[in-house]
Amino acid sequence: MSNFYFYLKVKPFIGQWLVHHYGNPVVFPSRSAENACIRHFVSLRPKDWQPAKREDGTVAVAIPDSGRKRVISYNYMSKHAMEALEEIIDDTFKMQMWKDLNEMTRRGCTLLKSVRAWCERNGIDTDYDYTLKMRYQRMRDSYLRHGVDLRKK
Repeated sequence: MSNFYFYLKVKPFIGQWLVHHYGNPVVFPSRSAENACIRHFVSLRPKDWQPAKREDGTVAVAIPDSGRKRVISYNYMSKHAMEALEEIIDDTFKMQMWKDLNEMTRRGCTLLKSVRAWCERNGIDTDYDYTLKMRYQRMRDSYLRHGVDLRKK
């Protein structure tokens, strides 16, 4: 892990999930899609660029060291590079939520209780239970609109 970070603005529940699973600062697994994205987009610092200060609603993300891009020089993530990383993080979050909640609701638990338990298990404040319940339902309903029924039987 390097001592170089950038600050990523994410939804609060995703920030809590990141810190719970990857620590503070966030250090992604070495062969993860997130690290691949960072290594791909990290670039040389522009001459006039000043490092961002930590703000509310952001999480510190460690820049992985690479043989081709030494972090001492390559430690700049542009706005669009950070947006690409946010998309990958959001996809990983949704995949885990989808897999876990589908399994829990198949066992006969109500969706809201399943969401609350899932939040507790993943370091997310249960204040976001309705937000995540709605997010899951929108994902499930979008499949149903295309004739794919993934609900419990």
